[in-house]
Amino acid sequence: MKKISLLLIAVTTIASAQLRLGLDVSREMTVSGMSGEKSEGMGFTLGYEKMLLSLVGVGAEYTAGGDEGVDMLYGYAVGKIPVGFPMVRGIIRAGYSLPMGDAADFYEAGLAYGVGLRVKPPIFPIGIEALYTMHNLEMKSSGDDMEDMFMALFKIKWNVLNITATYSF
Repeated sequence: MKKISLLLIAVTTIASAQLRLGLDVSREMTVSGMSGEKSEGMGFTLGYEKMLLSLVGVGAEYTAGGDEGVDMLYGYAVGKIPVGFPMVRGIIRAGYSLPMGDAADFYEAGLAYGVGLRVKPPIFPIGIEALYTMHNLEMKSSGDDMEDMFMALFKIKWNVLNITATYSF
């Protein structure tokens, strides 16, 4: 019985992985509640998610922000909740964002969270998601105490609406 249980867990774990390819359709940076500044252009996201029993899991995404965006690595925990129809699920994600590239020179890593919807037919391996993610970033220390004290007043949010195609295997 133990071997069958372990085999079932292993097969379920392997069968619940997901590759993700997304496109940022809207990106906006806000500073401490001031009006936001929209970024032009598109960002692209490549990710991998591992679910356990299709309810909870972990994932990682890399976003190439383009000319006006922020390149970012985002590690997260995810929960998927049925929303009435068998092929629609609500998504809740929470994790940590790490700015990469040029943005790493200016911003510290910070907490991120998001919500969305996923539509995927039960047998078909390809699905589509719409996700809204809020990345909370802080300015890096400059070494000047007065400047750092002033910059500590500003909280930066990078809000992204992303459409993602998923492939489950």
